[in-house]
Amino acid sequence: MIVHRTTSSLAWWLSGLALIALAWWGKPLVQSDQFENHFYGLFYYSILAGMALFWALPSEQRCYDGIFERRTMLFGLIPLYKVSAPVQAFSEIRLEQDPNLFRKDTIWLMVCGVKDDSEQVERFAFANWSATRRNLAKADALAQTLSAATGLAIQTAEVEVQ
Repeated sequence: MIVHRTTSSLAWWLSGLALIALAWWGKPLVQSDQFENHFYGLFYYSILAGMALFWALPSEQRCYDGIFERRTMLFGLIPLYKVSAPVQAFSEIRLEQDPNLFRKDTIWLMVCGVKDDSEQVERFAFANWSATRRNLAKADALAQTLSAATGLAIQTAEVEVQ
């Protein structure tokens, strides 16, 4: 079984710590006696609650027994939602680069195939990383492992490292 988890990233854990720090930092807004501070505190904590919701639902991509599966997990432990597709629905593995305006580009490990309609391409995003030399090596290694496990060909494309 090949697994790629969001919770294995240090950034996920640091984001959780940052959310806790932000919650502590906003306490004076709700502990104040002034109505205006309560209003801003409600707004502040509602934004923080939305961020915590997205943080608490990381994804996990797996490949096992001829099936690609994406699971949305509660804190990375309890599966809440699953999407799966058979390996036969796909024909190749690609490394794609997505340009970003304010930070390093993103490298996506995509599993692609053709749907019934020839104009649509079935795509399954297996993993993503920032475009660095170390992450490109990780992406290549995972693509090779997926290719060996599924028998899908790897389509090579030019990926620029920043």
